[in-house]
Amino acid sequence: MNLTSTPALQGKIAVVTGAGSGMGLATVRAFLREGATVYALDISQDNLDRELGSEDDVTLIALDIADSAAVNDAFTRVRDDHGRLDALVNAAGVSTPNRRATEWVDDINHRMTDAMKKGEEFAPEFLTDIPDEDFDRVMKINLYGAFYAIRAATPLLKAAGGGAVTNFASVAGFLALPMPSYYPASKAAVVGMTRALAGELAPFHIRVNALAPAGINTGMLTQSGDDHVQALLALQPLKRLAEPEEVAETLVFLSSAAGAHYTGQVLSPSGGAHLA
Repeated sequence: MNLTSTPALQGKIAVVTGAGSGMGLATVRAFLREGATVYALDISQDNLDRELGSEDDVTLIALDIADSAAVNDAFTRVRDDHGRLDALVNAAGVSTPNRRATEWVDDINHRMTDAMKKGEEFAPEFLTDIPDEDFDRVMKINLYGAFYAIRAATPLLKAAGGGAVTNFASVAGFLALPMPSYYPASKAAVVGMTRALAGELAPFHIRVNALAPAGINTGMLTQSGDDHVQALLALQPLKRLAEPEEVAETLVFLSSAAGAHYTGQVLSPSGGAHLA
């Protein structure tokens, strides 16, 4: 009896954005393990080279996902190499637009958690201190970047006779959490775009879904320190962070034949923080 099974993505062509770290990197590695040929897109050439430079069946492309021309060029390369695409994962994203904003948010979060420990009230204020360029930059990366990638990918997905797109949203788009509004606004918009495109692309056998995670053990989350992590975990029935590798298995599922009847869905690996 032959007990070996065909890898879930054997012979598939995939594009993963945000591929140099975190969820994007875990997804690339899972896709490679499952037999896919992967185009790994990330803003950092150094991260791509360090993490994936020794891998086979992966093409590394450094670009700013907010640059629509650069995104189009990347998918032109996929077209020239293969003439089709089977799966797209939009994992590129930021919670803050730059180091200055990160330090500002971290300071407020630390003061908020300190007040909570002391049983004191603390009302964080973000709104009036967000400059236009910060709001624009986060929206360009988290929302526009996903849109640019899907728009460029769609002709190649159609050429393949169908395929799968998975976008990264966040529980922040569903919950009333105090934070700079550009992040939840961008992630809620990703959900709306996902559902609209699921309807539009279904006749072409292209499935479009989203993940809305809470705490995942990546640098984007843990950079703010353990107090911030613990405050997030307090919202979850499961009191631990998810590992990128375990969430990547959901992306394999959604991108493979096993997930063939899922579209327009928002799956939430959030430890129970968000219940649809």
